Amino acid sequence: MKKSIWAIILAAAVTSLAGCATTPPSGGSFNAQTPSTASYGKKVDTFVIVQDTSSSMGDQHMGRSKIDIAKETLSNMNQTIPQLNFNAGLAAFGTGCVDKADVLYGLAPYNRDELGGGIAKLACASGTTPMGAGIDTANSKFLTGLGLGKIAMFIVSDGISDASHSAGSSDVKDSAIAAAKKLKSQLGDRVCIYPIQIGNEPGGKEFMNELAAIGGCGFVTNHMDINSPKTMAGYVIKTLLEPLGDAPAPVDTSPEKITFSADALFDFDKAVLKSEGKQSLDNLMIKLGNVKYDVIVAVGYTDRIGKEDYNKKLSVRRAEAVKSYLVTTNGVNASDVFVDGKGEANPVTGTTCIGNKATKKLIACLQPDRRVEIEIAGVRE
Repeated sequence: MKKSIWAIILAAAVTSLAGCATTPPSGGSFNAQTPSTASYGKKVDTFVIVQDTSSSMGDQHMGRSKIDIAKETLSNMNQTIPQLNFNAGLAAFGTGCVDKADVLYGLAPYNRDELGGGIAKLACASGTTPMGAGIDTANSKFLTGLGLGKIAMFIVSDGISDASHSAGSSDVKDSAIAAAKKLKSQLGDRVCIYPIQIGNEPGGKEFMNELAAIGGCGFVTNHMDINSPKTMAGYVIKTLLEPLGDAPAPVDTSPEKITFSADALFDFDKAVLKSEGKQSLDNLMIKLGNVKYDVIVAVGYTDRIGKEDYNKKLSVRRAEAVKSYLVTTNGVNASDVFVDGKGEANPVTGTTCIGNKATKKLIACLQPDRRVEIEIAGVRE
């Protein structure tokens, strides 16, 4: 059977969800599904983590700071990695909380408790984004002269620059790409680069895809795609382990997107679901009938027309209307549904729509920006 993570995009009719209404789970227990060492052995000999602690990582995402989300993701990963004889290291880069690039753990024989202590040192996020220095530090302190063996490098970041908070500025990108190319030239096919994106800025993902491509054998993963015990176990297997004999195949954590037209969800300037909108949500749940999901996250966006405060209030009411319908009519657990809002960020239309006056032509042009993205982290079996 095909197993996959589903990400569903609903294009809302007028102004989409914006503003954060509910905070996703955090700080709770994570019942790690550590792969059995009887079924899996090492695919790599060494793994190193390079963590972004620049100012943009202090920004809020889904009601929490990105650095806290990163720490939780790394902690969950650490709990999931089997205690095999890996070498491991953790470095952080930034210019406020660390001195450009600091080693927080290793390089040392992997010890879960000791790596956890290094992760706990990720206390804040500030300053600029010297990602290139972080990669260079991991290379010089951890990997130079290491000898033979396969290496996995995890770069944990939002993929955007510091002060401007725009997608990787040219100097940040150039230095990071140069450092990654230097790493690749020294280690060749021994190294794979696995960026983990915190947040969902498209420009950040594009930049991190460039880094993964330099390694030639890695891939970008969003933190939401590995936030459950099952999907994290699949990620650890794909990046660090290989099966021994007839071990079960890892869970595929690659997002799969389906686009629904949801223009009939709401009347203009209203937050009451129309009958057509209810049918759209019913159809969505029917399509997901055999998906075992861990969490449902709705991320809303608006176009650039109108006052931001009003749009946020309207979009929160709409988010609650969608959530209420899923819970009361489709039997979804209320504690599994979370809402985030990005307002005018990440416009699909880019710079193609000219003007700021709310003419019919501009409203029609900006329609793709008024959307709701619903990401369902789960497994279709």
